[in-house]
Amino acid sequence: MSKAESRLPTFRDHYDLIIVGGGIYGATLAWEASSRGLSVALLEKQDFAGATSANSLKMIHGGIRYLQTLNISRIRESVRERRALLRIAPHLVSPLACVMPTYSQLEKSRLALFAGMKVYDALALGRNRGLPAAQHIPPGNLLSLAELRDILPGLSDTAITGGARWHDAQVYSTERLVLAFLLSAAGSGAHVCNYVAVRELVQDSGRVRGVTVEDVTSQQLFSLTGDVVVDCSGPWSWMSSQTAAPPPRTARAVNLLVQRRIAPCAVGVKTHVKEAAGNANRLLFVSPWRDGSLLGTWYFPDDAESERPELNEEELQICLQQTNSALPALNLQREDIVQIHLGRLPASESSPTTGEPVPDHQFRIVCAADQGGARGLFGVQGVKYTTARDVAMRVLAAAKAQWSRPLAASKTHETPLYGGDMAAPATFLAQCRRDYSPQISPQTIDRLVKNYGTVVHDIVRYAHERPVLAELVPGSTDTIKAELQYVIDREMVCTLSDLVLRRTDLGSLAMPPDETIDYCATVLAEQQGWSNTQKAANVRELLAQYPAWVRRKAHPASLIPETPE
Repeated sequence: MSKAESRLPTFRDHYDLIIVGGGIYGATLAWEASSRGLSVALLEKQDFAGATSANSLKMIHGGIRYLQTLNISRIRESVRERRALLRIAPHLVSPLACVMPTYSQLEKSRLALFAGMKVYDALALGRNRGLPAAQHIPPGNLLSLAELRDILPGLSDTAITGGARWHDAQVYSTERLVLAFLLSAAGSGAHVCNYVAVRELVQDSGRVRGVTVEDVTSQQLFSLTGDVVVDCSGPWSWMSSQTAAPPPRTARAVNLLVQRRIAPCAVGVKTHVKEAAGNANRLLFVSPWRDGSLLGTWYFPDDAESERPELNEEELQICLQQTNSALPALNLQREDIVQIHLGRLPASESSPTTGEPVPDHQFRIVCAADQGGARGLFGVQGVKYTTARDVAMRVLAAAKAQWSRPLAASKTHETPLYGGDMAAPATFLAQCRRDYSPQISPQTIDRLVKNYGTVVHDIVRYAHERPVLAELVPGSTDTIKAELQYVIDREMVCTLSDLVLRRTDLGSLAMPPDETIDYCATVLAEQQGWSNTQKAANVRELLAQYPAWVRRKAHPASLIPETPE
């Protein structure tokens, strides 16, 4: 039996909870439920974190934005959940400085922002409770105009008087954070499956009884029974077909990735497009990420019909024009963009100033029975990584009447995720460098720890047992072959895109060299038993994830076999 044929678990006769969707909301729910004693099956029709959950500014927000509306409860919720992520995934989530320019206007002046930061610091007083020093969020402070220009020399707005600095947190890899929740759930007994699509909801006497699903790789149909089904598929939700509720409105959220550092911290800058209709200028955030920078987020209307949303030429030009209006010295061109992160989000009304759709930041838990649908069916809508764990707890609270036994108390706010069991990240990294050099370079060790945390020990063990796996992947400067072999063996890799984009970070910043893609495709083809046609299809699918101008520049056609089987 091939690996592809044996990848699915031996399913249970019955589940307490069936989750549809393997993004951040499905992943946190699977971990929350399985850690509290429920039997769980999670089903994702493509790959985990393969859509919206992979496309974001990678920020974990502490709720400072809610200070404008004095939403104290949302601030405290965000601070609490940011602290939880810094604690349970210290390898993936770390503090990040954020800066906003101050202006002469009273509401945006140094005095106003300083007062706001002090109020926020007071509301976030327990933000560092239980965290190691390296994960602490410092208090806010003011910057002089000279200090601000040192951070972002390209600023040209003469109305700027200085800056205000606070700290939030950033995710090194959103894909691996989702996977950490899922693998933690699997470690607690959950059955977590990618490339398994739900085709039909099974109901009887007004109650959910389970789902009929299809293994996408084999086209095999089978059924799973369960007490509760929760739809966490986001913009692809089918809840409206099961209730009287209208389909959710969606927007395309866009972030641009360039392969150069623009600033050492996240900076919010105003755009100044003179010919913009209706004063359609906005706040643009520039965030350092890996060895590049993320710019965004823009929101565009969504027709919600295509499976994979795209950015058209006119919209791309809007992004470039607005970026260059805020940072003229950057002179950003199309060719500077190495990747476009684009996902679908729930949206509300359009902005009166920019005309863009406004993301709906309110999470929603829909009980189908309250909307004329079946008992035991629930839906979840949300846009924030930060509070996904809290939403998972709320879902279980809403569904608890469906189970005959009480749930165990939640401990996910303090239980380390897969790879996160380290007391002090800096101490752990230093120990790994001492233990694993000189066989593995410090650069590789650092990157492995950022992606995998304590799982680095298992990856290095592969290299020790088979020294050839300590070699670098062709075309890479810091990825060893042992990493590829480990994730192929242990982390449910089915396609080349899974491997290059969502398990490793070989292609997350920019398109890898031809020799890297060819090596990864060859290794995976041997493991999966692919034909030449399947291997070529996987290469084409990976290349399609990058902008057309990046593909043309890389001359990728040489990677696609032209000979028949």
